[in-house]
Amino acid sequence: MERTEFITVDTHTGGEPTRIVLDGIEADTLAGETVRERRDRFEATADGVRKLLMQEPRGHADMFGAVPVPTDRADLGVFFMDTDGYLDMCGHGLIGVVTALIERGELPEAPELTVETPAGLVDVTVKIADGVVRRVAFENVDSYVCETVTVEQDGVPVEARIVYSGNYFAVVDADSLGVVLNSEDATQCIDPALELRRAVNDAAPKDPVTGTRATVSAVELTASDDSDRSCVVFADGSVDRSPCGTGTCARLTLHHVDGDLAVGERVEVTGPVGSTFEGYITDTSVDSGVTVTSPVVSGTAHITGEHTFYQNDDDTLGSFTLS
Repeated sequence: MERTEFITVDTHTGGEPTRIVLDGIEADTLAGETVRERRDRFEATADGVRKLLMQEPRGHADMFGAVPVPTDRADLGVFFMDTDGYLDMCGHGLIGVVTALIERGELPEAPELTVETPAGLVDVTVKIADGVVRRVAFENVDSYVCETVTVEQDGVPVEARIVYSGNYFAVVDADSLGVVLNSEDATQCIDPALELRRAVNDAAPKDPVTGTRATVSAVELTASDDSDRSCVVFADGSVDRSPCGTGTCARLTLHHVDGDLAVGERVEVTGPVGSTFEGYITDTSVDSGVTVTSPVVSGTAHITGEHTFYQNDDDTLGSFTLS
């Protein structure tokens, strides 16, 4: 029997997992000059590793992962994956990766770092005490509102605002989907959110900055009252347990564009399990007639375990998800 080993360290950021793959991936499956190229090469040649570590029986339907990779452009390179595929940027995952690698001694205990993601370079600020990472803040890639799309859901018009913040989000009022945001039944968000995402993507929204199609990967349901409670649904129906880092960036951008949030004004966003991220807009500019923001989000992650996973050649079950 032949066995392949994969070494990971797992974290949670506000309750949302990140499985960080430290060893076991063949170097040639990560070839490329940029992190995006390395991610794309991995997807084309070793996507089975993603399925092995994210899906059952080693993972679960809501698992999330990250792969640190070499880069000459930053202190750290990393790309992100889940049970369904890959994302260009992830805030909770970035916080988890930086926390784990610093606490394990694989990144220097520096107060400032630069991380290359498939979405671009991200500046990171770290608060450390006694070798423990207390908080991580990241200044995300540029964020901006693309357009507003109105679709019908159960015969009712629903307005979704499309925002780019490293990934494309459809931000929608939970009430318009007949959903109440609470921690007792977050799963009620899944089906309405997935239906909305299908409808929005069928409408083919455009990115006003790049001129390309804005394919929505995540739906952010927001509370209609004055609170900043949210629930983000992504992949094939995963619910982000945290407030979602890039989702918080989208939220900040909408608040600013709507005139409800000044540059430097801080907002706390609460996720489905009650954990919070803090965010603010540090700067703005204009591109192609669109207001572009530089959002900053901070949160806390914790290492939950270190694992050695096996792939045995006589184990023919493969990877799967049940829902």
